Amino acid sequence: MYLRRSQSSCVPHEHASRPHSGTRAPAPNPIIIASTSEESSTRKEDVPLSHGSSGRQHQAFRHREIIYISSGPSMGEPDFVNKDKLILRGLQFHGFHGVKPEEKKLGQKFVVDVDAWLDLRNAGKSDDISDTVSYTNIYRLVKEVVEGPSRNLLESVAHVIANTTFLKFPQISAVRVMVGKPHVAVHGTIDYLGIEILRHRDQDHDKCEPE
Repeated sequence: MYLRRSQSSCVPHEHASRPHSGTRAPAPNPIIIASTSEESSTRKEDVPLSHGSSGRQHQAFRHREIIYISSGPSMGEPDFVNKDKLILRGLQFHGFHGVKPEEKKLGQKFVVDVDAWLDLRNAGKSDDISDTVSYTNIYRLVKEVVEGPSRNLLESVAHVIANTTFLKFPQISAVRVMVGKPHVAVHGTIDYLGIEILRHRDQDHDKCEPE
């Protein structure tokens, strides 16, 4: 974050008292303006300081200094957001996850979305698959987890997908996994109900093993 001072600009002060002859109005406190732009803009306005007894406006001016602050990305925003990623949408598999006995016996359809963040610049320049991660490999990973051993919770299914992704693909810095159930016993029309997790690569993920 940095500070940049603009040229002086005039700011209205309609209720200020008329300055006495030979005196100057005190300089006001600076205005602080947050800005995401690196360049500040300036403007000048005619600012009346007082009105005469007849209501006629006197053209007196005062200047106020404006300080522009470049705030950059929002605090707490992950630095990978809006960067390169692989996108997998609407993956559908038959699995046996759930807490009810019929879910574990008969199974049901699950829908999965995955976002996997990694730098794709080298792949864009080289046009070589070795400089990226094939989304078909991520598809196979998700398929193995969803069609694999039964789990009670969707949270657990998503957790294993995220951890296995980090383990098998060290290029990936973060992953978002959504797991949904289209066939849920609720009174209403739905596309699906489910959960979504967002995980960042760190030492804990590097050390974990797929379950």
